[in-house]
Amino acid sequence: MKSSGLFNLPPCPSGNRDSCGTIIGFFTIGVISSALDIALLYFLSTLLAIWYIGASAVSYSGGIIASYALNKFLTFHDNDRHYVNQFTSFAAISISCLLVNLCIIWVAVEIFSLNYLTGKIIATLLAFFWNYHGQRRYTFIGRGMKR
Repeated sequence: MKSSGLFNLPPCPSGNRDSCGTIIGFFTIGVISSALDIALLYFLSTLLAIWYIGASAVSYSGGIIASYALNKFLTFHDNDRHYVNQFTSFAAISISCLLVNLCIIWVAVEIFSLNYLTGKIIATLLAFFWNYHGQRRYTFIGRGMKR
């Protein structure tokens, strides 16, 4: 039986095409790239006084690059050398998540009077499943799956 995903965890016993290792790996890398994103957001917004929406768009881009590299090699064990095409797909899906993120952050701050970092954390959690589904289905097609 071939193991898959980050840390070589076995596939889910449910028989689902998704493997536990793949979603756990994607989540783990999501936490790492989100930490980078949030740290950059804090730096840009709080320390450099850049508007939180603009700072969030820039910081999210840093998270996209880290997430692509880590997911490509650690989560999906992908050896495809078409980096530009693959990153374009990854970025397109990530940008759709960015738009959702920015809307949620704006609503959290402007409507619910929450701190922008709280809004960012809520937005990141809500966008996780859309991002995972899109990356698995369109960017890393069939990678990290039970074969």
